[in-house]
Amino acid sequence: MIFHPQQQLISHRALKQNDATTSIHLKSYMESILLTIGAIAAHCLRHIQSLGHAWFCAHAGTQLFAIFIGTVRFAIGIRLGEPSPGRVFGVHRKLGFAMFCLGWLQTLALLFRPKTTNKFRKYWQSYQHFVGYACVVLGVVTVFQVFEVMGESRSYAKLAYCLGLSTLIGVSVALEVNSWVIFCRKAKEDKLRR
Repeated sequence: MIFHPQQQLISHRALKQNDATTSIHLKSYMESILLTIGAIAAHCLRHIQSLGHAWFCAHAGTQLFAIFIGTVRFAIGIRLGEPSPGRVFGVHRKLGFAMFCLGWLQTLALLFRPKTTNKFRKYWQSYQHFVGYACVVLGVVTVFQVFEVMGESRSYAKLAYCLGLSTLIGVSVALEVNSWVIFCRKAKEDKLRR
C-alpha cells in the first residue's frame, strides 16, 4: 500500500487535533471538580471555627486555579473550533461561553468585595452564591455534554467522573450535617446561658 505525503500530513493533523481535544476535555473535568471543591470549601468549611481564615484561602485558591484552567480550556476550544467550521457543537459552545463569562464575573467580584459592615454586603454575598453555584452546575453539565460530544456516554471516564462527583457530593452533605450540628449546639448553649 502506497501512502501519499498529503495523507500523512492529514493524519498527523488529525492526531494532533485529537490530542488537543483530549487535553481540553481533561481540563474540563478538572475545572468542574475544582469548582465543586471550591464551593464546598466556601459553604461548609466557613462554619468551622478552628480553621479561622483558612477556609477562605482554600476557596479562593481552588477557584483561582479553576479559572486559570477554564481560561486555558476556553482558548484551546476557540482555537480548535476555527479549522472545522462544519462541525459546530452548539450547546457545548454556548455552555462554554456562559461558564467562561460567569467564572470571570465571579473572580472579578473579589475586587469589589465590600467590608462586612457595609450595608451592600448581603447583596454581594447573594450575588456570589448565585453566580458560584451557577458556575458549578454549568461545569457539571458541560462535562456531561463533553461525554456526549466525544461519544463516550458509556465509558469508564464517565463512570470515574460520576464516582468523583458523587464522592464530593457525599463530603458536602457530611460537612453540611456537621455545620448544622455545630449551629444547633451553639444555639442550645446560648439558650442555656440566658
